[in-house]
Amino acid sequence: MTDLIVKDLQKQDPGSELIELFEIELDSSTTVYFHSGVEEDLSTVQFRQESGAIKTYVALPLQAKGFKADPKGTSARPSISFANISNIFKNTVSDFDSLLGSKITRRTTLKKYLVGESADSTPPVEFPKQIFLLDRIASSSKTAITFECATPYDLQGITLPKRQVIANGCPWLYQGADYTLNEYEKVGACTWNRESKYKASYTSTLDGTVEYISLVNLDDEYVVPGTGETGAVTFSSTVSSIIKDSYYTTNTTLGGTVRRLSKDGSIDTSVDGNTVPNYWQALITSTSPGTLSDTNAKVKRVRIWDTYSASTTYYAYTDDRYNDFVRYTADGLTKLWKVKKTSVGQTPGFGEYWEPGDVCSKTLTACKMRFGFDPIVRVTASTTGKAKPNTEVVLPFGGFPGAKRFS
Repeated sequence: MTDLIVKDLQKQDPGSELIELFEIELDSSTTVYFHSGVEEDLSTVQFRQESGAIKTYVALPLQAKGFKADPKGTSARPSISFANISNIFKNTVSDFDSLLGSKITRRTTLKKYLVGESADSTPPVEFPKQIFLLDRIASSSKTAITFECATPYDLQGITLPKRQVIANGCPWLYQGADYTLNEYEKVGACTWNRESKYKASYTSTLDGTVEYISLVNLDDEYVVPGTGETGAVTFSSTVSSIIKDSYYTTNTTLGGTVRRLSKDGSIDTSVDGNTVPNYWQALITSTSPGTLSDTNAKVKRVRIWDTYSASTTYYAYTDDRYNDFVRYTADGLTKLWKVKKTSVGQTPGFGEYWEPGDVCSKTLTACKMRFGFDPIVRVTASTTGKAKPNTEVVLPFGGFPGAKRFS
């Protein structure tokens, strides 16, 4: 009943003095109850527990310092000093060191809420309890001993919050908890499959058994199958009008901001004047879409992938967003790779020529595009997804978007 005692302290005169009660748990069956005296009266007092049981607190010559609740800075490390401690604990401990690690609880209330006083009640009226551990002996003499206390988190090397609160970024290891992994292999909470296979089961028309492929790059763009691949997308070059979720293509002329690179990394001027395709997916249906571009809110850019062939030359560009994508199977996993350097016959893998193509941007958008994959043709594994992800799904996003409003 914290609210009641808070109201008392908000008065100019609470009508009763503040009392400190302490409990030291020596073992699972032995707890010592004591206080520092009430108005210099070193008599015992009684206080009710949450269960209603009454405990007797013995008055001891002690001094407690540093017991505070402060959300900022390092955790409090209060101290408590006892005089004549040998007589206090002589029947329960063999030496002072054996007290180290014991749990000490500090309870604060007003005198009037003690058993036998005017406002005695069940459950007890008090401030929130503070729990510490006796961490070390700060000083000792023939007449007194001082213990330094620490929070349980300090002694366990735990920091609070245990996870850092990040508004926009997901801290989970991408694909670290892939559902195909053994439990002992899983890391974090990102369950996205390492081959980007996904069983969409968020609507009544899907049974959750069809495995779709949803590939997304670092720029949060879908990467869809190219010509000749299973489920290949058909791109229309007629862009005077567009239909929602359909695909379109335009061209960019090489020689301006986009240049093709040779195998040695130099600009290949021989192809200047040729074109490189841009691929788009319509976000809405429109009879006047305007020029298709990254700034056009009616379309979203997509990329295409092909199955890797050792005899094909794969190109890199000065704007690496145009670099080729391939899928390649190794060690039983088929993954998406992106060209780093123009080459032919260089097997996809980490190194000079290739980098992973399926990379998470660690944003909420990236999570939505994967787990919100909404197939254009339901219950057809080879289908691509709609331009806008489904918003009904529960995402395993590890960030805290709501924290932005409190920053």
